[in-house]
Amino acid sequence: MATRAPSDDEVPEPSLIEAARGGDARAFETLLKRHEARVFRVLRLLGVAAADRDDVAQNVFLRMFRSLDGFRAGRPFSSWVYKIAANAALDWRVQSDRKRREEAPWDEAIDEAARAPEAGQLELSRRLEAALDTLSERERAVFVLVEMEGIERADAARALGITRITLRRHLGLAKARLRLGLGEKKNRPR
Repeated sequence: MATRAPSDDEVPEPSLIEAARGGDARAFETLLKRHEARVFRVLRLLGVAAADRDDVAQNVFLRMFRSLDGFRAGRPFSSWVYKIAANAALDWRVQSDRKRREEAPWDEAIDEAARAPEAGQLELSRRLEAALDTLSERERAVFVLVEMEGIERADAARALGITRITLRRHLGLAKARLRLGLGEKKNRPR
């Protein structure tokens, strides 16, 4: 009786990474498929405009391919991918800010509205993204990775190249600013 070869979804990630490092294009493609949705979500949450997300995501995937040999085994691959995505989003923001100074700003709300399934979610999404825009780049990256993506704090700190103490400080500042931006008041005992 012949044994069935495992499907791409069943192959463990470390095996895919090693195969991709060895030049296996299919293994690399499988890695991309596994992380593609997360990359797009993180780029959106880090403020990359809808019109530019595909290009920035392609940049993330290209950076992944070029630096795959630099990935250290034993570390979470997803944290490494988040780090690349966060850096690509930061690069995009720098370039975008430069362009914005030269061009008239546009309103992304129309584009986002076309993608939102429900009006209530749309309003909440708009409010949250507007509040995220009030955060510094580092605060936004920390908040998105830890609170919205659920990455462990140690992994997020490693992905962003900061200490856990610095991460905690930025996360606290981000939460305080978001409460203000969303109009919430922190309940304090009297």
